[in-house]
Amino acid sequence: MDIPELESFFQELTDITDNIAIINTHYDADHDSDFAQLEAFYQEMISHPWETADGEYYNLFTSYFTFHVKIIEEIIMEAREILNPEKRDYLKKLVNYKRDANEWFGGLKKKRKSSMVAV
Repeated sequence: MDIPELESFFQELTDITDNIAIINTHYDADHDSDFAQLEAFYQEMISHPWETADGEYYNLFTSYFTFHVKIIEEIIMEAREILNPEKRDYLKKLVNYKRDANEWFGGLKKKRKSSMVAV
């Protein structure tokens, strides 16, 4: 399986994340669709063999990904401050997404470390 070109890959994730951030506003949005897109993107992302990428590519990937997770954390913090009861289920989904993404990323770093030791 090939690994994608990072700039366009993470631009797509940025666009999805921008739509997710709307849960903290009064604007109408199709949150179900936005969260479905985030889940589909995440499933695609975890299917790639990032741990086998060359060093510079891997480091750039981790930079993009950790920035994304930081933005998600900020969206969660803002949503908790606003406490909009109508958006509570979406906030829970976002918290679960962040937890799953962090667990996956931790596992990826371990795989990367062991694949580098094996080389």
